[in-house]
Amino acid sequence: MTPRHFAEYAKNNPEEYQAFSDSLWNGFVSVTKHIPIVNRFFSFTPADFSAVDQEILKPRKIGRELGKVYKQFNSDTE
Repeated sequence: MTPRHFAEYAKNNPEEYQAFSDSLWNGFVSVTKHIPIVNRFFSFTPADFSAVDQEILKPRKIGRELGKVYKQFNSDTE
């Protein structure tokens, strides 16, 4: 499946696509909550953080920003 396929699916069936997207996200979360996010086998992060402002790496701040993105996405699709 290509990105074009998913874009077409989202356009033609927004409710089904939202359910698919939520299901995909929930599956991702249910798997990754059992895996330490930072270890030598599985990581979302680059190896070197020396160039990154430490203020933006705070978990609560990241969570707030992700929440803003989620709310904006939902308001745009309604």
